[in-house]
Amino acid sequence: MKVFIDISSDRIAIYGLDNPIFLDRNWVEIEIGKVLVKLDKKYNFTECLILNWPGWFTNLRVWTLALNLLKTLKNEQIKFYTISKPDLYSIFYKNWWIPRYWILYIWQKSNVWVRDTEKNELIKMIKKSDIDMIKDEFWDVYLDQVYDETYFGESKNKLHYCYDNSDIYLEYNWKHVLKWETLMENEVEKLEANYMIAPNVS
Repeated sequence: MKVFIDISSDRIAIYGLDNPIFLDRNWVEIEIGKVLVKLDKKYNFTECLILNWPGWFTNLRVWTLALNLLKTLKNEQIKFYTISKPDLYSIFYKNWWIPRYWILYIWQKSNVWVRDTEKNELIKMIKKSDIDMIKDEFWDVYLDQVYDETYFGESKNKLHYCYDNSDIYLEYNWKHVLKWETLMENEVEKLEANYMIAPNVS
């Protein structure tokens, strides 16, 4: 079975099953191994597309480790493909589905990043409370997908994506579709956590 796993947000999301599964990070280190083995026994994962960064350091570290272990337990009978959230959004942008500038959730309660999708670069870090000023500065700005609906509050500029029946669905103003095969360019033997910035381990 093909599954799409988002480890780049405030919660882990697994799409492609009977119903999407969302996992909170608070218990991920204790339970993730059991959850993955149980799901694989039921669904037999054969291909995994992993949305790999940015995200919570713990989510990225634990999930890449657990998925690598699952591949070992399955005698390498599973394929991994990875893509970053900025690269995925760049594909959306090149199709004219989303605006150029976006507010990126960076695993912090009070801070966010402003990124330029066209140049694929960071513009600046701001306080989440200053998002309205950024909207005034740029002509059009969209908000990153975050599974906690209260994080950004009410806004029509929220982006939403999910996976179903071998397609990636984007909802932003209208519904758009990307075929699974268009995102299969980066197959990797082993997953590596990409933190985007150096983690503070002190």
